[in-house]
Amino acid sequence: MALGNVHLTPQFVQAVRDAVSIIDIASEHTKLQKAGQRYKAICPLHKEKTPSFSVEPVQGLYYCFGCGQGGDAIDLYMRLSGDDFPAAMEALARRYGIAVPTRSAQRRPGKDEPDIEAALDAAQEFFVASLGRHEGPRRYLAERGFSAELVERFGLGYAPPGWENLLAALKGKVQLRDLAAAGLVAQSQKRSGKVYDRFRERLMFPIRSVSGRLLGFGGRTLADDQAKYINTAETESFHKGSLLYGMDQSKRALRDGGRVLLVEGYFDLLGAVAAGIDWVVASMGTALTEGQARLLARYAEEVYIGYDGDEAGERAARRVLPLLLAQDLGVRRPAFGAGHDPDSLRQEQGPEALRAAVEEAPDAVALELARLAPPEVVREPRRQATAARRITELLAPIKDGVLRYAYARQAADRLGVPVDLLWRRLGTRDEAVAAPRPRRGVVRSEEEKALNLLLVAEALPEAEELPPPAVFFDREYRAIYEAWHRMVVAGRRPSARELVEALGDHSATVARLVQNELESPARPGSDDLSATLVKLRRRWQRQRARELTAEIAEAERRGEIEKVDSLLQEKASLSRALHPRH
Repeated sequence: MALGNVHLTPQFVQAVRDAVSIIDIASEHTKLQKAGQRYKAICPLHKEKTPSFSVEPVQGLYYCFGCGQGGDAIDLYMRLSGDDFPAAMEALARRYGIAVPTRSAQRRPGKDEPDIEAALDAAQEFFVASLGRHEGPRRYLAERGFSAELVERFGLGYAPPGWENLLAALKGKVQLRDLAAAGLVAQSQKRSGKVYDRFRERLMFPIRSVSGRLLGFGGRTLADDQAKYINTAETESFHKGSLLYGMDQSKRALRDGGRVLLVEGYFDLLGAVAAGIDWVVASMGTALTEGQARLLARYAEEVYIGYDGDEAGERAARRVLPLLLAQDLGVRRPAFGAGHDPDSLRQEQGPEALRAAVEEAPDAVALELARLAPPEVVREPRRQATAARRITELLAPIKDGVLRYAYARQAADRLGVPVDLLWRRLGTRDEAVAAPRPRRGVVRSEEEKALNLLLVAEALPEAEELPPPAVFFDREYRAIYEAWHRMVVAGRRPSARELVEALGDHSATVARLVQNELESPARPGSDDLSATLVKLRRRWQRQRARELTAEIAEAERRGEIEKVDSLLQEKASLSRALHPRH
């Protein structure tokens, strides 16, 4: 089926939502234990030792009190698999036996989109079979210490010499336009305009999404080609800057261990895996992007930059450091030695040397501080000032205030200056110290309490008795209440699950509110809800009365008599509500 060919009709999406079980999805990645009306477990989305992951099976919601993620079963599946929404819908539909509607069935003949996925799959079969038929590339891989099992695990293949091998093998099976759309063939720029294979005499590395879907290929030459590596041309689904080679294989190891070895190339990754390091991904020889850094942060807490040990590798490691720090990632830098990359170190000194270099990797920020502020810098004021400026630039991306201060203190010691001086250079930011996450079962405000009660109360006030959304000052809570209020006014009481579906941006908060109320020792009564809503309404009325005083003064200054009358009437109505006569 072509990528992007799933037709996401409302009926299809609802059928998948109704069929999917959050217990099924969660239990594949963590061990669930019954705890009253819910289940608890170690969170599969981040590394932790104490269970803070909570699943409510009736509403089909999850929430982690540790990392703050929450939502429904589809949201959880997407986070665990790395699939986007259409891919998740397709995968879950197939899993639960739901027919998948396609767009092609609704288009007129000749208007179909290219079937990129079919072209890639067919090419992968050809490349793997070709490797089996050619002894030379198999011997090359064996001489580099890659076992047949490892080659099979990563699906390596071979594009033989010649201009039309793939074209000939897939003729009549895959349309030419599909091969072109998949970036597997190219057209001559000469007058002939002849189409030819993009990959020739190259080892082929299939590049997959986090969920394992084939998106493209990387090819490593075995000839004298000037371009040592080439990749599939950029397509609608293949963007090197958003992908990491090997993530589909390593994502579980990353989550379990909380760390990732980041290398530059395919062979570096295979060498690490051959040495027993399966928590490794590769940026495919290109500079790391912000998107790739965000992807790493979803699966790990600490990155080991496994770039080459030469000067170019050191410069590249320094360039990616700010990107990783900005994602709240800890960063370490293994020392492979001049002239070595991870795979050459393994081949020359053995897998234990590579493992030792990685395990003993020092803190990358501390290394940079030592480079920027060597011992002799304290003797030269101008060098001190220059080093302080560069250190400020290095530490600026770090969001955690405590961590930034700790590094600033180390830097100040090296520079021979008071830490407060360096700290003032760094400045302060609201995001420097993350807001504390809500503790389990603790209600932060009357607004949160009101939403809790509205979601689980057995009896609700009549729709006309409900307060307006303006009584919620918190923007997120107001958005949740507005969605809930619209459904109630329309004549139906929404479940928490329906709210999650309607509020993608605030789904985690809805899930947390439900979990909070489930953990309450007693079920709420209608009196609790009424009292809480009255408090919110009266608070809003007092706030509105203060606003009206300022608005009336401004309208009088401008001579807007009709507006003054209207505002005075509103203020009088508010005053009667706030101070009723008995």
